[in-house]
Amino acid sequence: MRKGYTVTYQMRKQRRQRREKIIGYILKFVAAVFCAFFIVRFICFSYTIQGDSMAPTFGKGEKHLVNRVIYQVKKPSRYDIIVFKLSDENNKNYYVKRVVGLPGETIEIKDGNVYVDGKRTTMFSKEKILSPGLASEKITLKENQYFVLGDNYNNSEDSRSASIGNVKRTNIVGKVSFKYWPWG
Repeated sequence: MRKGYTVTYQMRKQRRQRREKIIGYILKFVAAVFCAFFIVRFICFSYTIQGDSMAPTFGKGEKHLVNRVIYQVKKPSRYDIIVFKLSDENNKNYYVKRVVGLPGETIEIKDGNVYVDGKRTTMFSKEKILSPGLASEKITLKENQYFVLGDNYNNSEDSRSASIGNVKRTNIVGKVSFKYWPWG
């Protein structure tokens, strides 16, 4: 104890320091919760993979964060994995697919392979595409339209299907960023 200070002064000082420390922890916790809320509400959202259309890339039940902001800054690129909604009012489902065709390009599926402007593209599965659907004939994408495919080519409802078709830019919600569940 310092000379000239009373015991009660030292005790009050220690209590005040403890109180300030606790308040500091509470403020940090509140700031962390606010930041998490802001990020999840405005920057990204959580999406759980449903079905097997993106196997083997994504498994059913995996949870991923979807970046909503990235496509406000730049346009979707080839092979980006996106989340989109259909403009159909009756269908409220989100879909996860890989962008294969970009605006202005011509898409065709023949002999089990995807061709963009006549050039064969990268395949993300070892299997050949058995059903080319709408892409059995050449499809030319309009401005702000994208052709998407699931990585599980023979078990995916995607742009080959009339119920989905080409995806409009306005229907794209965001880009799948990273998996956070299950770990590993």
